[in-house]
Amino acid sequence: MNSQSANALIGLAQQQLQRGQTDAAIESLAQALGQDVQNAFAHALLAICLLQRHRLTAALHEANAALALDPQHWFSHLAAGKVNYAQRRPAQAEEHLKNAVELAPGTDWPLRELANFYMAQDRPAEARTLLDAACAIDPDDAANQAALARWHLNERDPVRAEAIARDALRRDPEDEDALLVLGWAILQQGRSDEAYEHAIWAVRNSPADGDTLKLLSAVKARRNPLLGLWFRFSTFVGGGSGKRTVLLLVGMYLSVRLLSLVLADLGYPTAASAVTYAWLGFCVYSWVAPTLFQRMLRKELDQVKLRPDF
Repeated sequence: MNSQSANALIGLAQQQLQRGQTDAAIESLAQALGQDVQNAFAHALLAICLLQRHRLTAALHEANAALALDPQHWFSHLAAGKVNYAQRRPAQAEEHLKNAVELAPGTDWPLRELANFYMAQDRPAEARTLLDAACAIDPDDAANQAALARWHLNERDPVRAEAIARDALRRDPEDEDALLVLGWAILQQGRSDEAYEHAIWAVRNSPADGDTLKLLSAVKARRNPLLGLWFRFSTFVGGGSGKRTVLLLVGMYLSVRLLSLVLADLGYPTAASAVTYAWLGFCVYSWVAPTLFQRMLRKELDQVKLRPDF
């Protein structure tokens, strides 16, 4: 057992992960565990790397190994929380993330991850409280600023999200989350050319990352004559809370039905039918367009070929 050499490899893996070199980080961690198999931090970090590669079963195995080796370490619980959420176990994920926060009261990372979990669960008030606490602990951390920018983006404030994301990038020009949030914020403001530049920047930093390629595909969809209308519609309807989305869709349907009935009662049956058929056509379009977008995204993913040692 060579703990010093293993720790050096773990440090290298952390740097590789921050640069988006996930496969190289996995290899470094495998070597580290070959020298020190009892290292709980290495198992937890490997779980996060495997999660980014969508290897959920292997990630769960490593997260459980980290918990078995050191159940009192906050990073073991953080990894377990992220993996459980990916496996659609939100209750277990929240429990582990809360444990991570309790075990590391002066650390911002678990607060940020729990806030990300609450954002994904449509609990913005709780997420904002945690993000404020994380930023108070380390206001210069670009990751905290990027998470706060994402919160504003989810709350339909792309202007504020852009400002915070730019501030995060001034602190760390290579922060992937800040790049992504900035790209989405710019895209939501209709500046597709500028968003494309940021998407390319993000892809160059992490060419195999699905989120960066999704942003690039979204920019292309926004500029595509066929998909542009769907992208604007989905951005408008999908922004904000789930309750808002449901109310908007129900309200649109009731408005169309009411307009159609009013036109028929006023003696304009042709116009009433035209409104109904236009609504049906839009429904078909909104059903087909996401399939075309997913096909565009798969095309981007298929084009990414990396060397094994990247």
